[in-house]
Amino acid sequence: MKNKTSIVFIVASAFFFILSSMLILFLFKLSTPLPDLSNENFKTKDEFIHLIYSKSHYGYKKYNIYPSITIAQAILESNWGKSKLTQDGKNLFGIKAGKNYKSKVDFVTNEFVNNKKIEVVQSFRSYDSYSKSVEDYTDLLGKAKRYEALKQCKDYKEQAIALYACGYSTDPNYPQKLISIIEKYELYKYDKK
Repeated sequence: MKNKTSIVFIVASAFFFILSSMLILFLFKLSTPLPDLSNENFKTKDEFIHLIYSKSHYGYKKYNIYPSITIAQAILESNWGKSKLTQDGKNLFGIKAGKNYKSKVDFVTNEFVNNKKIEVVQSFRSYDSYSKSVEDYTDLLGKAKRYEALKQCKDYKEQAIALYACGYSTDPNYPQKLISIIEKYELYKYDKK
């Protein structure tokens, strides 16, 4: 009888140890903030790709935002991190600021109205770091109802088309631009879960 009790106790202890370890790891993973890129330098296109990719895991796991899409949008919207908006405001994705948004910068940008490109002055969000820019982008696409369709997409092509359909950009060529960047730099390889 003592042997059976001891075995049950050992098995139960092992089970609770494994279960509590898994819970601790899960809670740690939820509480781990995104790494800060503000002190990171990227001199090459590969370094830029890897920095953005390192930030895309959260959005992919939680909201199904494909890393290839995140990277391609950062490339397109920031011109590989070289645009004035990115240099001055750490805004990698061209996210606009509403009237009540506190930290913003104004820039001339291109918009398409009736398929004609026009220049307009817009207010864009400004960030303290690239990390905050990626975090805000992830929250915008993951939480805003207008981007709900992104969660149902089966691949980067569908998601590129859905981004335009949801109104992320007014450029009618936006989906094809993203797809071209993804295919040119083989960014689809980052979409493996």
